[in-house]
Amino acid sequence: MLIARQNAKTIIEYTTAYPFKLPESSMVCVYCCDSFPDPANFREHMSLEHQDFKVRMAFVHVAEAAVKVDCTDLKCRICLESLLNLEQAAEHLTKKHNKNLNSTHDLGMHPFKIYKDRYSCAICTEKFSTLALLSKHTHTHFVQYTCDACGKSYASLTSLQCHLRYNCGTESDKNNKNRCRKCRKNFTSTKERMNHLEKSIRCRQHVCNICGDRFTTWNMKQNHLKEVHNVPQKTYNCPECHTVFSKRDTLRLHFKTTHTSDYVECSYCARKFDTDRNLKKHIVIHTGERNFICQVCSKAFPRKSTLGQHMWIHSEVKKHECKICDKTFNQRVSWRTHMKARHPEMRVF
Repeated sequence: MLIARQNAKTIIEYTTAYPFKLPESSMVCVYCCDSFPDPANFREHMSLEHQDFKVRMAFVHVAEAAVKVDCTDLKCRICLESLLNLEQAAEHLTKKHNKNLNSTHDLGMHPFKIYKDRYSCAICTEKFSTLALLSKHTHTHFVQYTCDACGKSYASLTSLQCHLRYNCGTESDKNNKNRCRKCRKNFTSTKERMNHLEKSIRCRQHVCNICGDRFTTWNMKQNHLKEVHNVPQKTYNCPECHTVFSKRDTLRLHFKTTHTSDYVECSYCARKFDTDRNLKKHIVIHTGERNFICQVCSKAFPRKSTLGQHMWIHSEVKKHECKICDKTFNQRVSWRTHMKARHPEMRVF
């Protein structure tokens, strides 16, 4: 790891492999934390504002993982020769400028070649709808650590340890999945943790940056911003055909099934799906299978999720309550319907 990190430092110092981080959907400068939705503006910023820089700052945001670098316009800073990729850059610096690089080890960087609204892998040229999905895919080219239990692979030891903690580790590790991130209290189930968040407002993760109200889910926060503060709903544009979507997941599904060949198709109606799991959920429409049976009333359902929703009917706990007339409901949808019909003056999220 130390050798890979030293290789990365040398290449970043002597070439235009510009390091960046990606906390959201824009490229963020590692030196000054400015954000750039347009990759061309990011490269111009790096060229004009950061000719001089402390190379160690490029690695502050990554403990041990490889750093992301923009190689779209890769050149040697010493002689200005254009370079095709990081491997050629390493060879050029070693042979032409006698820089100390160890070519037998990893270079410690993940390469990106990015243009505005065009997200193609710099290694295999596969296309993606967002920069975040491209980043996630790029990691798969650099897997080094494999879980002995399930065979999944990860690019860093930290990612593997996180996987073990929440999936294939000891029972005590798995219980951490249901730990409140704010107060660090452990719960025996996801349902119990969500009930805790309903009661403990300060532990809710999603905060409105205008009024400070807290919410249990990202969608609830977005609805609040739209309804209370009149913040326009964010839209997502397809980089290929420029169709506009109101949800990021809808864009991802559209892009994968329309602009790539990485999809599965229903043999009955030829409808396209992004995953085998979603195809299986759909195909019961054609087969009529109802394999999920309620142990209380013996009613059968085609999907596990539908059975889960049904089980609330048999639950003694009615967690949704109308604060005005004290009525209680098993399901949130029933509570919302009641609130809109009986108390239309009240805003519900």
